[in-house]
Amino acid sequence: MSRWLWILLIFLFIPQVVWASEKEEWIVQVQRISDVVYLQPYVVDTMGTFAKVALTEEEQKAVSRLPFVLKMEKNDVKRAAIDDPLLSEQWSLPLIHWSMPSLTSVNRLIGKQMVVDGQTYVYDGEPFYGEHIVIALGEEKLSRLSVTVDHIEGPWRIEVQDEKGDMLGKNEGELSRLDVLIPRSSSTIHLYVTARNWTKAPRIVEVKGVDHVLVAVVDSGIVLHEDLSDHVLYSVSVDYAEKKRYADDTFGHGTHVTGILAARVNNGKGIVGLIGDAPIDILPIKVLDRYGVGGDFEIAKGVKYALDQGASVINLSLAGQGETEVLKSVIEEAVKRGVHVVAAAGNSHMPTTNIYPASYPGVITVSAIDRKQLPLSISNYGWDVDVSAPGDFLMSTYLSGYRTMRGTSMAAPHVSALLAMLQAMYPEEDAIQLRKRLWKTAKDVYWRGYDIYTGHGMIQWQRAMTLSAPLGIDWLNLQPGQPIEKHRTYVLGLSSRFVGKQGHLFVNGKLVHSFRIDGEMMSFRLFDIVKQQGDVAVVITDDQKRVVAYDVHSVPIRSTTFSDVKKTYWAYDAIMQAQQLQIVRGLPDGLFHPNDPVTRRQSMVILSRLFGWEAPSILQSPFVDVPLTSADALAVATAAEKGIVKGNGGRAFLQEQLTRGQMALLLMRALQLENEQIRSVYPFRDVKQQDVWKAVQLLAERGLIAKHAFFRPNDPITRAEMCAVLIRASSFFRQDSTKP
Repeated sequence: MSRWLWILLIFLFIPQVVWASEKEEWIVQVQRISDVVYLQPYVVDTMGTFAKVALTEEEQKAVSRLPFVLKMEKNDVKRAAIDDPLLSEQWSLPLIHWSMPSLTSVNRLIGKQMVVDGQTYVYDGEPFYGEHIVIALGEEKLSRLSVTVDHIEGPWRIEVQDEKGDMLGKNEGELSRLDVLIPRSSSTIHLYVTARNWTKAPRIVEVKGVDHVLVAVVDSGIVLHEDLSDHVLYSVSVDYAEKKRYADDTFGHGTHVTGILAARVNNGKGIVGLIGDAPIDILPIKVLDRYGVGGDFEIAKGVKYALDQGASVINLSLAGQGETEVLKSVIEEAVKRGVHVVAAAGNSHMPTTNIYPASYPGVITVSAIDRKQLPLSISNYGWDVDVSAPGDFLMSTYLSGYRTMRGTSMAAPHVSALLAMLQAMYPEEDAIQLRKRLWKTAKDVYWRGYDIYTGHGMIQWQRAMTLSAPLGIDWLNLQPGQPIEKHRTYVLGLSSRFVGKQGHLFVNGKLVHSFRIDGEMMSFRLFDIVKQQGDVAVVITDDQKRVVAYDVHSVPIRSTTFSDVKKTYWAYDAIMQAQQLQIVRGLPDGLFHPNDPVTRRQSMVILSRLFGWEAPSILQSPFVDVPLTSADALAVATAAEKGIVKGNGGRAFLQEQLTRGQMALLLMRALQLENEQIRSVYPFRDVKQQDVWKAVQLLAERGLIAKHAFFRPNDPITRAEMCAVLIRASSFFRQDSTKP
C-alpha cells in the first residue's frame, strides 16, 4: 500500500477537528527525513527524522501503524528541580496545569552606558558608589527602577528624572531597597541617590531597571515574609486602612493572597508562587484593617492608586453587599482603560446579584472549586461569575510562617496571575482578547458550557498560553444563556481595530439590530432590541459587508430527561448523546417529540451546532425567502456559502419537512465527501436520484446509515432518526467540546 494511501485513510477515518486539550504530544521517528511530510497535519516541530506531533488517542493508534514509522514515544515532560518543601501540598498547581513560567525578569540596565558622578562606564551589575547616575536607555522601556544599598543609617532618598529634568518618580524610606515606578519612557534618565546625615556614604549594591507587568493586590497588605519574591514592591506600597507608612499586614489575608501570586521559587523555603520569576511586579495596597474590614471609600482609593501607578491587573480578594458610586466609578474607569479587575465572588453561598465589586460590569468574577473540581460549598454563584479556580484550603505565606486558607479570595489570585502572564507573553493583545483567552480555554468542571457556579470553567494555565489570538469581542455583563432583563444596560467590549466598522446583532440567527462601532465599549438596552431570549451573536463587517469578526453567546443545552423518550425507545441513547454534545434540545413544551419530522430550518440549526459553523465571509441573504431578519438566517447563510444547502430557484423552503434523501445530501456535503470515490455498492433499491444515490452509498460505506435493501429517500426524517445519524457521524466531524 502506498504512503499516500495510508495518509488518505488516516484523514478519512480519524476526526480532524478536536480541541487542543484532547491531544497529547508524541515523538515519532520515521525512516527518512522526507517521510515527515506525510505527518504534516499533526507536526508541531521536527529534528531530523524525529517529529513532535500532537495526536488524539485514535490518531496515535493510526499513525503508529504507518509503514514508515519506526518508533513512537510519549513526549515525556521534565520539571524544573524546584526545592520548595511545601510544593507537594500545593494541590491546585497540577489542577490548573501550571508550569514554571518560561519568561524571566531581566535587569535591562546591564550593559547600558552610565555616567556616575561624571565618570563614564558600562554597567555590569557590580556595586559602586555614586550620587548622580545618568543612564542612557535609548529605546529601552522601563516600568520600574530599584536601588539597593549596602547598609541603613536612617532615611535615604532616590529621585528619577527624564532628560529634560522633569520628575519621573521619587521614593524615600529606611529600607535597603527603594523602588520607583516609571510612568513614561525616556531616552535618558537621571538617578539621584541622597543619604543626608549618614556617617558613611551608601554603597549601591544594585541598580535594577525592569519592564514588568504590574499587579496590584488591594487587600490587607503584606508582611516582609522571607518567602516573598523581590518582585513584591513593599517600598511603594500604601496603607489606606490604618494610615501607616507601608502596607503592613495585621490580618494575614493579604500576605496569603500575595504568596499565591509571588512566593519565591527555588529558595529552599515554603511554597511556589504562580508567577515564578516572570516579568511581573506585585504592588501591595492595604484597604482592610486588622479585622479584615474595609470601606468602599478606602477600597476605591486603593483601586485609584493602582491605576495611577500603571497597574495592568487589580486583584480584589474581597466582597460584600451594597453598591456605592465611589467604588463603581473607579472600577468603571479601570475597565475603560483596559485594566483587568479580578474580584472574588464571595463566600456566603448566595447569589452574586448584590455582591460587590464582583457584580460590577467588566469585573472578572472568580468562584472557587475544591480538589474534586466541584464548586466550593461556600462559594457565591450567579450570572456575574466568569471563571473558577482552586480555593479549598490552599497553602500560602502568612503573618508568621505558612497556613491554609479557603475561599474565593484564594481562587482570585490564580486568575490574576494567569492574566498577568498572558499580558507579559502577548503585549500586543488588548484586554478583551486576553479575557477571551480565559473563557475559551477554561475546563468544564460542572455543567457543560457556561454555568452560574463555575462560569466558563476552571482556568487552564497551559491552554491559555498556547491558544491562537482570539477575536476581541466580549459582552462585559452578559453570559451565555443569561436572561435579558428589562431596563438593564449591557456593555459590549471591542478591540480598537473594530472602531468605525459595522456591527450586527443577531438573536437566534435573526438580525435584530445594526450599528456603527464608535468606541471600544458600547452600551445596549438589549431587552428593547431582542424581544426574546436565545443565542446572541455579534457580527462585525467592513464597508463591503465582509465579515471581519464574529462572536456568539449560545444558550447552553442542559441535560434533560424527556418524559416522551423512554429508556426502551430505540433511539434513546442517540438522543441523550446528541443532547450531551450540544446538538439538540427539547421543544418549548419540555418534550422531545422523537417521531416528529425535522424541517429544513431545524436541520440547518442542528448541523450548525454540530460543526460549530461561524458567520459567512460575506454578510448577505443567500435566498429570497430567508432574509437576514428571519430566524436562523445566520446558520443558513453560512451553510449556503459552504455549498451545503443549495435551495431551488433562489429559495430555501425552510418550512418544508426534510426528507431522508435530502439529509443524506446535506451530510455528504458537510463531510466534504462529494469528490470521494465509491468503493462498495449497496443495493438501495428505492434510491433513483443520482446525487442522492451517491450520498447514500458514501454514508453507508462509512457506517453512518444502515445497509438495508431500502432507504426510503422520500420519507421525512424524524428527530430521532436525525440524532441517530449524527451520533454515528460525530467521530468524523464533531468538534468535541469535552475538556479534560
